[in-house]
Amino acid sequence: AMKLEFALEMQISLGQRIHIQVADDYKRGAVLIESGHFVGPGLSGKIVPSSGGDFPMVRADGGGRFESQYLLQTDDGAVILKRSTGVRHAPPEVVKQLLAGEPVDPHSYYMRMTPRFEAPSGPYDWMNRTIFVGVGRRNPTGSVFRFWKVV
Repeated sequence: AMKLEFALEMQISLGQRIHIQVADDYKRGAVLIESGHFVGPGLSGKIVPSSGGDFPMVRADGGGRFESQYLLQTDDGAVILKRSTGVRHAPPEVVKQLLAGEPVDPHSYYMRMTPRFEAPSGPYDWMNRTIFVGVGRRNPTGSVFRFWKVV
């Protein structure tokens, strides 16, 4: 049987959102990380500013997928690469609010992801050998992500 164990929470401040109309049925977004921090059992630190960002693909129906990549730096100096893919869907009026950077009730949309971490040998090596799942919510200035280990 599988179960989930809480791993960490990230709070991220994002820069200006750029939207590119790629085709009639979707837009590609790009937004760089400005700052942030993370904390979990035995793990805490900051998000390295300008080390990457989030790159959502939003379909005309309001659904979409996203990819992100950026660096974490632990309080003891280790650098960890975080990559993630995910899915977000919501009613069209909620997507419009999200894209406009307005506050939205996190229960009004679905935002789930599967992050992967690349950590150096040592106390964080367990992250290389673990599957994670996560949930996210947007706010006007950034995002909050909570991740769980699948055990």
